[in-house]
Amino acid sequence: MTRAAAPTSELSGLRAATAFSICLLAAPAVLAQPMPLPHGPMHGGPPFGQMHEPDGEPGPFGTPPFLRDLGLSDAQNYRIFTILHSEAPRRRALDIAERKADEALRALAAAPALDQSAASAAAQALGQAIAGQELLRLQTRAQLKAVLTSEQRAQLDALQNRGRKAHDERNNVPQGGPSK
Repeated sequence: MTRAAAPTSELSGLRAATAFSICLLAAPAVLAQPMPLPHGPMHGGPPFGQMHEPDGEPGPFGTPPFLRDLGLSDAQNYRIFTILHSEAPRRRALDIAERKADEALRALAAAPALDQSAASAAAQALGQAIAGQELLRLQTRAQLKAVLTSEQRAQLDALQNRGRKAHDERNNVPQGGPSK
């Protein structure tokens, strides 16, 4: 009985060794294959104007989601890109200010004793950064809406109203204001 089992286990071991040897021989060929480049001009990919998001819109400053179903012209898409591209440094500065203020508040929370003046300054900085972001968001949205035709603005308003109504229904918000 052991004689019959020995050749099978030896054969299995030989097969495993052969498979392992083939893998070792194939490894250099697999590793020599070029890796796909990350997207974006900083990584050797196409420039921003030639990058495309999955839905076909130019990216990373592609058409915002709330404008995508409006049938924008190429000229409108270009204006939207210009608006979003020009505001990017300001948005980044506000994001950095928010992150620094948040980090300062976290560090103060971890301290054994509260430094009231430092906490107040960090909270003020956080509030200013968030307020700046919201103001920038509203200004940008107004600029983007100015690019639209009157028909596109009406279509956008209808889409937003439908979205608000669906949100309110999902969250059981009473219609028509508070009850008396």
